[in-house]
Amino acid sequence: MGAGLPDFRGLVEHCYTELGAAMPDKKSGDWNWLDRMLGSLEADFPDQMRLKVVERLNVLPRDLAIHAAILKLARLKGSANGTRLVTTNFDLFFEDAKAGMPAAQALHSGPVLPIPRNDLHASWRSIVYLHGRLDTGGGDNQHLVLTSADFGRAYLTDAWAARFVARLFAEFTVLFIGYSLNDPVLRYMTDAFAAEDALSRSGRKRPPAYLFVSYTGLTLPDAKSWHARRLEPIFYRAAYNHRALKDTLVEWATAREDYQTSVQQIVQRNGPRLPSALEPSDSENLVWSVCDRPSDSAHGARIFAALDPPAPIEWLAAFERRDTDARAAYRQEVTLAKKEGRQPAPAPTYHIETLFAPRLDNSGAVAVSEQAFVLIPWIVAHLEDRSLTDWVIAKLQAGRPPHPLFRHAIRRRLDAAPTMAEGFAIFWRTVSSEGDWMVSHTADTAFFDLRNAIAAERNAGWLDQELRSAMRPYLKLKPRFGISRATSDSARLSGIADAEVVFSDDDVFAQLDRIELTPDPDRYWADRLDALTQLLGQVLDLYAAVGEADALLDPTAFQRPSIVPHAQNRHHADWARLYDLVWRGWVRVDAASALDSRYWIERWRRIPYLGFRRLVLAAVRHSAHFTPAEKLEVLLNG
Repeated sequence: MGAGLPDFRGLVEHCYTELGAAMPDKKSGDWNWLDRMLGSLEADFPDQMRLKVVERLNVLPRDLAIHAAILKLARLKGSANGTRLVTTNFDLFFEDAKAGMPAAQALHSGPVLPIPRNDLHASWRSIVYLHGRLDTGGGDNQHLVLTSADFGRAYLTDAWAARFVARLFAEFTVLFIGYSLNDPVLRYMTDAFAAEDALSRSGRKRPPAYLFVSYTGLTLPDAKSWHARRLEPIFYRAAYNHRALKDTLVEWATAREDYQTSVQQIVQRNGPRLPSALEPSDSENLVWSVCDRPSDSAHGARIFAALDPPAPIEWLAAFERRDTDARAAYRQEVTLAKKEGRQPAPAPTYHIETLFAPRLDNSGAVAVSEQAFVLIPWIVAHLEDRSLTDWVIAKLQAGRPPHPLFRHAIRRRLDAAPTMAEGFAIFWRTVSSEGDWMVSHTADTAFFDLRNAIAAERNAGWLDQELRSAMRPYLKLKPRFGISRATSDSARLSGIADAEVVFSDDDVFAQLDRIELTPDPDRYWADRLDALTQLLGQVLDLYAAVGEADALLDPTAFQRPSIVPHAQNRHHADWARLYDLVWRGWVRVDAASALDSRYWIERWRRIPYLGFRRLVLAAVRHSAHFTPAEKLEVLLNG
């Protein structure tokens, strides 16, 4: 690759030419078995073939840029000094290329090889000449793996290379550079890898190795033949003497040497643009820079969050998709590990997902990642973006409120200048609330068994408490139905989202219907007018908290067209059925006591919502305990 040495076929051609041996025809199948050709040549020239190999390989390099780049990529970072590199070449160009690099690297040459372990205390750290290292000092170089007999000893009989390769694949992710699928070296190594898999009692399939593969033409080759050997090809154009691969390796090595600057460039170049406007690889690189570098103290995320103006909120979906894909892959790993009777790999770190963890309590027990914490100010900078409000609503509907740290950041923005549109302010003040008026901690089936007790113990104190818990109202936000973002009004919450009051038990009225099976059900509701009035007031208080209820307008105008029970009342919202219970209880009181009837009506008059004003008007009209003058005064003054 630019250094001036031949590939394996070129080495074979050189030996045949120099020794004057007759070469097979260029189209002969013999060329698929280069190791056999060298073995045949060595049989004819036992003392000369390896000398010709040394002669061809012991030359001054033309260009060591690729070797230097590969060494940089193989260098271990942090406290783990050293290099982790395996070469099947015999030449010494990697040693020549390390001038100016850190301290001299450890070397190992087959058949004396290290154990390729990947652990903290005994990790392999050296340049490994898997098939032997060229001896330029006059040795016979019999240790070089050149012929089919050499490969047989290395991978079958003595099997020292096979053991190394099998452990290498088991412990590390391997990237091949400079090999073709028909290369005998690659064939022997992948066969050893496959054999080790076959012998494994668990039958565990290891991850694939990666291989740079050149191609010509306009279409990518079919990867099936590579996949059959457990290889994942990375295709590149073969034009200009593999220039694309060479440039990529050099740039990759440069970026890795100063990865912080590289990450900064990736983020600053791509972050300000929409993900959909970028090449998929550029978008993936940015997501990697921000989310997939766990040991760099969220360096990429900090640069991304500091972009001015803030990066588009559309990146949030890309970051979340990374979490989703990582979780799906980990679930597959857990399933496979269970099947194979082993411990699964450590779980990946999730970022955006942790910002909306299920709120089992209010302590924030689910910790956000460092990257997620750094990204919170960037998300908060987009609070007036409707795509963000829609995204948050979807999380709330899935029972995933914002993490306490995120809620705190939202409230800080609401208290700061500049102020935002009133509708957005109400939305985010509601979303970032710490009280229970925006969340239910109740399981879906928590109160299901109450229906069996209602008929038998309807007046029991414990049952009253349970029913009050089942009917605890809380506010839910839903996407605004049928709204155009271009024409919607952000001055009110209704221009951004629909607010709906629901009960902890969404099937509570089906249970309360069991009261009808008990004697004198209207008496039951009359005895609980206080609780019912408080409950209806709480419902309207919740709507008032988001600017949707006051003395002139509230949801009762739409949810309860007639206060008096009537066929037109469709009860699209469950809470509207409270009017049936309140009305039935009050009618029973009105029939028994004028004083008590007037007490309830006066109490309702003091509750400042349209829904109670309408209830007062309906009750006064129905009751015989009010004079015409009193009814007129209520009609005129509420």
